[in-house]
Amino acid sequence: MNSLSLRSASVSLLVGFILLATSASQAATTIVDYTVNGTIPDNNPTGYADNRVIISSPVASITSVEVRLIVSGGWNGDLYAHLSHSSGFSVLLNRPGKTSLSTVGSSSSGFNVTFSDDAFDDIHTLIPGSGLVTGYWQPDAREIDPDLVVDTDPRTAYLSSFQGLSANGTWTLFVADNSAGDESTLVSWGLTILGTPEPSRAVLLMFGMAGWVMRRVRRRVEG
Repeated sequence: MNSLSLRSASVSLLVGFILLATSASQAATTIVDYTVNGTIPDNNPTGYADNRVIISSPVASITSVEVRLIVSGGWNGDLYAHLSHSSGFSVLLNRPGKTSLSTVGSSSSGFNVTFSDDAFDDIHTLIPGSGLVTGYWQPDAREIDPDLVVDTDPRTAYLSSFQGLSANGTWTLFVADNSAGDESTLVSWGLTILGTPEPSRAVLLMFGMAGWVMRRVRRRVEG
């Protein structure tokens, strides 16, 4: 085999190794659900915090997070909720329905929802006025004092704040009731975490083999 053919074969082999390694480290998923059944104290901003530790997730760098939330009873317009993990922080609920003209917020009762930055509807402005709230929603994302928040406040605390973090570690869901009159229960919550994994030993070995092949080819061409 002449040097040109040798180079061509080695490049093809190297490309094959890279494509195989890339596909092997392309995506990872962690799905967790937690049953709580904890009472959210009425008219008490100290709220209820549920801490959960993930220790074996393959997700080394988060690309997206979705949050499932089930709350029963109460007055939804009273509720504030946020999710935190490492340096990430997202406001899921912040007195939904509360405006400068309607300070009590939505009179709907209970949630069975999924929050995602990719959803179409802002839960603060489009929440129904009655009944159980269901479906797929954008997080409220208004990082404002619940006593002062209104629909026109800027939205900055999205779930995208978790991007780039490892999924492992402590995740905390905090929920508080900020007005008197009705009591809610945090039934359960869960996460779907997508991201890229740590390079596996197999992937590292493939890169090592590719380097070895290229060195051998270089020696033969130069020899």
